[in-house]
Amino acid sequence: MIENQTHAKVEIAAFQQEKEGANCCGDDYVTVETDSYFLCALADGLGSGEPAYRSSSVAMDMVRKYHDQSIETMLHQCNRALFHERGVVITILKVDFAFNEIIYGNIGNVETYLFNQDGVMNRPMPMSGYLSGRPFKYRMQQYPIEQGTHFVMHSDGIKFSKSDREKMKHAGSPRTPIQYFAEKAQEQNDDITVVVGHIT
Repeated sequence: MIENQTHAKVEIAAFQQEKEGANCCGDDYVTVETDSYFLCALADGLGSGEPAYRSSSVAMDMVRKYHDQSIETMLHQCNRALFHERGVVITILKVDFAFNEIIYGNIGNVETYLFNQDGVMNRPMPMSGYLSGRPFKYRMQQYPIEQGTHFVMHSDGIKFSKSDREKMKHAGSPRTPIQYFAEKAQEQNDDITVVVGHIT
């Protein structure tokens, strides 16, 4: 299923697919925009099906509730809420309009790729681990942004190849690349979520 969302300063397109035989996708994502910032978070519940979706949904509920706090606070609130749940891997991106920077927070293998308007790519390296109510370590990084910056976030059900990165270097509207990833996902039998964003 493809969803398109147009915020005031960021255009988003997302695709989700559940594993064959499952009644729902074990991933969840959320986007929030205010006058000061834009937030995109993606959680991949461990395993698949309903238990995985419950964990990812709990995490996204915490992001919605605490989106005006720091990414560190959001991660800690997610972790607390996931006690006795299966757990998630998660990435949160915050586009800070005032400081013209993207703040990246992560634990686990939700991959992220950032491209500037010249096609130069940054790939933040995920921190191994997951959230499930236990002590954890996370990775925080910051990147400058400019008009035309775009990004891709995806769960581990799909692989982002070198040719995929080339296709994304000068992507404009997210609608074309998300259609490409939706077609590519048909080759995989797994929970898959891909989110493509373009800062207008």
